[in-house]
Amino acid sequence: MDSKIRLAVRISIVVMCLIIAVCLARGIGNIVAGKVTNITPYEVEPISAKDITSPTQNDTDDNSDMLIYNRNLFNQKGGTEEPEETEPEPETKEEEIPVIEEISTDGKRPVLTDLRVLLKGTQVASDPTYSVAMFMPLEGGADARMAYLSEGDVLLNEARIVKIVRNRVYMTRTTQNDRLEYLDTRTTEQDLEESKKNLEKQAEKEKQAEKDREKAAAAAAAAAEKKKTPETAEVVKKLGNDTYEVSRDVVEQIRKNPNSLKNNSEFGALPTVQPVYKGGNIGGFKLTRVDSNSIYSQLGLKTGDTIIDVNGQQIDGAQKAMALMDALKPGQDVAIKINRSGQEKTLTFQLK
Repeated sequence: MDSKIRLAVRISIVVMCLIIAVCLARGIGNIVAGKVTNITPYEVEPISAKDITSPTQNDTDDNSDMLIYNRNLFNQKGGTEEPEETEPEPETKEEEIPVIEEISTDGKRPVLTDLRVLLKGTQVASDPTYSVAMFMPLEGGADARMAYLSEGDVLLNEARIVKIVRNRVYMTRTTQNDRLEYLDTRTTEQDLEESKKNLEKQAEKEKQAEKDREKAAAAAAAAAEKKKTPETAEVVKKLGNDTYEVSRDVVEQIRKNPNSLKNNSEFGALPTVQPVYKGGNIGGFKLTRVDSNSIYSQLGLKTGDTIIDVNGQQIDGAQKAMALMDALKPGQDVAIKINRSGQEKTLTFQLK
């Protein structure tokens, strides 16, 4: 009997301890909650029941009993946190495509080609021998095939590749007096059509300008003819087709003093010449500007002519270009072979 009483007392004590522990835990929780609310930097009222709206169909979370504060506990200045200001990233500009300078013998800058072909890409190597450009012809339909060309190759039988750089190719248009042209990977078919129109307009202007120059030259020649003395008029005489007679006195004067050709009003301005290379060697001299009133024009030479040889002797140096005067002797003809617009012809001179 006593053991049962002692067991009941022990159970009662345990139950009372549990009740006391629960009460203490709830009291401590209320105290902590009150302290946390009191340390909030600003007084914040909880949302009342009337401020809580019923959830809509789009609401997925039920946070109606959540306390909302006008700031977070880590922002001691109050209000919402402002995003940190970041420096704007510098604008990146597309790298400009390099332009080849002084590649054209006449100093003109390259123009966009009007060839019916697109540049699909370039592979540039430190050794230009291994640089490759990929071209896709616009003609040929389904039979059109990609062409892989290197520097020196010919494109569409009309242009020779002279330089391959990143995203651009330079070429000389063999069918247009070696006009320097270029083609970009960004060039479209519409760009080619527009370039064709522009080049046609430019060609018309140049053609008209050439007519005007010829007309002015003819007028100047006629005026100069009236002022010529009998001695000057006989410096060069045309005997027939590509055959001329040269004054002996003039030849002897030039032999004695080659510099007499310079700044001599009787002979006219010296033509501008530039060497023409063939296979890495000089293959002649090209006349880029011949004054229509000069002795050189009277000798039948024109702008664009390339002197290849004199009496069969190849002109590969500036001194050999004077072989004409050295070769002129009484009773002996001198033949000069020239290349004019892709065709070779021979001019014959006699010493009177």
